[in-house]
Amino acid sequence: MKRENKGITLVALVITIIVLLILAGITINLTVGQRGILTRAQEAGRNYQEAARKEDEDLVRFLEEADNIIEEINGNNYTIVDGVPVPKGFEHIEGTRDTGFVIRDNSGTETDGNEFVWVPCTEDGEDGSIKYGRYAFLASQSADGMDSTTNSIKIKYSSSDSYYFTEAMPSIELNSIKKYGGFYIGRYEVGIVEYDTNVETSNSSNLSNWTGYCNGKAVVQKGKQVWNYITRDKAKEVAEGMYVNNDTVISRLCSSYAWDTTIKFIETKNVGYATNSTQGNYKNTTFSYTNLNGEIQTKVSGTGILVPTGQTTPVNNIYDMGGNVWKWTTEVCNNQENPCTSRGGSYISEGINSQSGVRGYTSQAHADDRIGFRITLYIGL
Repeated sequence: MKRENKGITLVALVITIIVLLILAGITINLTVGQRGILTRAQEAGRNYQEAARKEDEDLVRFLEEADNIIEEINGNNYTIVDGVPVPKGFEHIEGTRDTGFVIRDNSGTETDGNEFVWVPCTEDGEDGSIKYGRYAFLASQSADGMDSTTNSIKIKYSSSDSYYFTEAMPSIELNSIKKYGGFYIGRYEVGIVEYDTNVETSNSSNLSNWTGYCNGKAVVQKGKQVWNYITRDKAKEVAEGMYVNNDTVISRLCSSYAWDTTIKFIETKNVGYATNSTQGNYKNTTFSYTNLNGEIQTKVSGTGILVPTGQTTPVNNIYDMGGNVWKWTTEVCNNQENPCTSRGGSYISEGINSQSGVRGYTSQAHADDRIGFRITLYIGL
């Protein structure tokens, strides 16, 4: 009897292999092809992440809007933008909380457009935040014990001098910072709207010549004549009166706490700013700027020159914490004849000796072309 051959023929084997290859190609394409399972899975993952990011952004905006509605219902004096409280009568114009959040007023007066920068800080400096406080930045002006009258640290005038600086914690400032997590500082030194040329501005009339500056109208705007020739007490009066008719903010002459905390904020972007001699317009530095007529001017090396506000290089959107003019503060010195404190050096100072962290003292009656002031804002409680 003849046995039948039941093996696989070559043709059947080839056909089988071809079918398997086709199926494998289809499977691979479905898995890793342009519209394959893996590609679609990766795309779905990216879409999910993007949707989650947008959802987080929408949630933040929703919460801010909800807070704003609640604050408006409760009659509070601010709204929230990018996590920063913006007082009523002001608008956010540029920058972020970390890079210098700038607001500008729109009060409907001839001095519209004053600009201030948010300085984020807390009372205790926990969780990596900046602590609202006084600091001794220079080795020659180091901290040395406590002053019992003001309950604050003593900061020496110099290592070889018996004079020191001190200041009690301003309660209005601290309470506002506790609630809002920061304060605003003038983006620029205080300037003037216009100057009455009929008023004498020589150093022989220090106590009266401030009246030539617009009858006391202060501005915090770019490209303005710096308000110099002003005593400490007059600067304090002008600062406190700047927003006297606006109950959303409290304006003050810069305290040592606000000054030093602002420097700490600046140093998050420019390490060593307090002792850096190159950040301002000082004597013996090359400096070009645009004057009030729009002309480019270059400082003659060795002479120094007073420039309009906002001409130097800012850090965190803040200009001239060092250089241009000394700035009055509310800090006091135990020198009875010269109890008033100014900060930061001037255009005629040697930068290496008069950095933004430096403290100087002088009399209450002192006023000349090398001293001005800076204003801080606190959101009303």
